[in-house]
Amino acid sequence: MATHVARYFDLLSLPYREWSRSQGGTAVEALEKCDPVLLLVSDGAIDEVAAGFAPGEGRTLVHFSGAVRTDAATGMHPLCTFGPAPYDLTTYRGIPFVCEAGGPRFPDVFPELPNPHYTIPPEGKPLYHALAVLAGNFTTVLWTRLFDGFEHELGLPREAALPYLARVAANLADPSQASPTGPVARGERATVRANLTALAGDPFEGVYRAFVEATHPELLSEGVSPEQAGLPAGEGMSLLEGSSAGPRTGGARGAR
Repeated sequence: MATHVARYFDLLSLPYREWSRSQGGTAVEALEKCDPVLLLVSDGAIDEVAAGFAPGEGRTLVHFSGAVRTDAATGMHPLCTFGPAPYDLTTYRGIPFVCEAGGPRFPDVFPELPNPHYTIPPEGKPLYHALAVLAGNFTTVLWTRLFDGFEHELGLPREAALPYLARVAANLADPSQASPTGPVARGERATVRANLTALAGDPFEGVYRAFVEATHPELLSEGVSPEQAGLPAGEGMSLLEGSSAGPRTGGARGAR
């Protein structure tokens, strides 16, 4: 995260200072004249680092965690996945920030940043983050399993799945194309069971089963037809959908 923030600020020619424990000294000393101060550290270290700054001194402390709620700093979470390589300016500009209602306003803290921004109640953050993990981090695991299975079990190149991945993402982004597809939503019990049999002994058999139980559990029971279960004809669901989200890393950072 810290690397991406620095890259974004560099692209916008915004001045900033950096501090990490490896540099020695304290964040308070290194960022003495910085406001706001961005606490780009792991979730468990936010309170510890924030505690070094005297309360009431007038500086705004901001953390980028999507899950943490603390009185020590306000949360402004960039809803995106951050890989090891930096992005371009257009990508950074388009990243939405989800902020805590009742805290400082995003335009007041970052007047130079054009990013879209939204607010949610602080008590909604656990659900917000859980949904983001489900949609981003967990689907990355699913796609990684597909790529591995294609390459090492079926002899298919990774590239064979890329158009599928691109279309899944494009359809999700378009409400008119976002209807689920696949055997689960179509009520194809025999296909679902064949899929589960093919995954027997694979830890992802339980993942597949959990998706079915969460969406159409009747497909795992005997004697219920799709029509009796109320499944709409011609619709479906892809069980491999989403984008990735990477972990947050880095040190404290201050804008001048």
